[in-house]
Amino acid sequence: MKNLFLLTLACAGSLSAVAAPEVAPSAVTEQSLETRLTAALDNMVKKNSEDFYDAAVLVYDATGDAMAFFRMMDKQAAAGHPAACLWKSNLLGMQMKNDAAVSTVYNAMLGKASANKYVPGMVAFAANGVLPTATEAERKKGMAVLMDACRAGSAKGRALYLIVSGRIQGGLTQPEIASELKKKNFYLEEMIASMQPDMQSGVVWMEKAAEHGSLVAPFMLCQALPGEKAELYLKMALDRHYPAALGHVGMDIVVRETVNSAAADPKKVAEGMRMLSIAAMLGNPVAMQMLAYLNANGQGNNLSKENIVELFRLAHSCGEIDATAGLGYCKVLGAGCPQDVQGGLALMEDARAKGAKWVNQAFASMYFNGDGVKADMRKAIDALSEDYLNGSRHAYAMMAALTAIGNASAKPDPSSARVYLDMAIQSGDRDARMYYDMFLKEGKWRFMEELTR
Repeated sequence: MKNLFLLTLACAGSLSAVAAPEVAPSAVTEQSLETRLTAALDNMVKKNSEDFYDAAVLVYDATGDAMAFFRMMDKQAAAGHPAACLWKSNLLGMQMKNDAAVSTVYNAMLGKASANKYVPGMVAFAANGVLPTATEAERKKGMAVLMDACRAGSAKGRALYLIVSGRIQGGLTQPEIASELKKKNFYLEEMIASMQPDMQSGVVWMEKAAEHGSLVAPFMLCQALPGEKAELYLKMALDRHYPAALGHVGMDIVVRETVNSAAADPKKVAEGMRMLSIAAMLGNPVAMQMLAYLNANGQGNNLSKENIVELFRLAHSCGEIDATAGLGYCKVLGAGCPQDVQGGLALMEDARAKGAKWVNQAFASMYFNGDGVKADMRKAIDALSEDYLNGSRHAYAMMAALTAIGNASAKPDPSSARVYLDMAIQSGDRDARMYYDMFLKEGKWRFMEELTR
């Protein structure tokens, strides 16, 4: 059954879809795929590239399984492959602010990533070593590695050096700064953009960075600028494999197609899932969360409950609050993990306090169905009331349907249902009657229904 969050997203009209090629999974043996992945990572090291897109596409198009990439890259990182270690450290770096225990593994991965003179790994190692929290020994080692990266020709390394050495403080006319800008060093232009006192000045520098090859700048600009410019920059971000852009557009395609399931185009759904999956594989927490969410609602590519939990866990550890809600909900249900009702409720409450988008629908479903908690229609309605206040367009229609259906704690109440339906119509929900009839026809409702199958 369609859920309110997807319906709200589909009606929002805030995303623009830019198509990506659809590729069907191919049949390959795990051993041959491992060999091909190793070759792709070797090629990255040879070229000093930090773009994991081709490696992710290789695995996804062979398996159709985003989690296969996580497993294979973990294996490659454990074996010490520098490129895989950089991928792993990027993921761990996002987790450290929420879990200090990962810092030891993070530092180990950075050390291996910088091995064999793999320049992107060297820059990442150096950037960590020159943080204000680093020890004197770490800073000394970091600066030494950073200078090696600069000597190896790293534009990113040179930009970092100009920042941490304080040379940027001398102004943009300083010879070293002017030289890098003349070389169109977009990493430096990104950094200068972030230092600007106003948005317009920042946009000017971001436009320079985008023109000179930045991955980050086009996506930032597509959100800051209107109309055709935004569309052009979004396409540029996709062409450069920026993970957030891939996830943004992939999610839009899937949501718009699956909400109108009767007219859904399977090819477009597969195309959107491919983009969303690759964004997750490239380490975008929002894409990880949305991939788990869609699969839990039966609108993804058939991930197991265990893999849904793992994606929620990864995104939660990176600070994605909707993933915190998802992980908590899975724990309450005991779906794909041992049941832990109290621990799950605590995560869900934390996510709700931080403004998670759909957690109130999960609460409503729990109390309506008695999943992990005692059925309580009043609490289910209260949760949907909060969902309405958070912007859910069809929450009143859902309240009407649930009260009309009834549950273990409350008999069907047509009178209250009519009141809620009138409130839905008065609130401007022009589709209220349609959604009310749709939910009533089903005669039941459960959020993320796939988790209880």
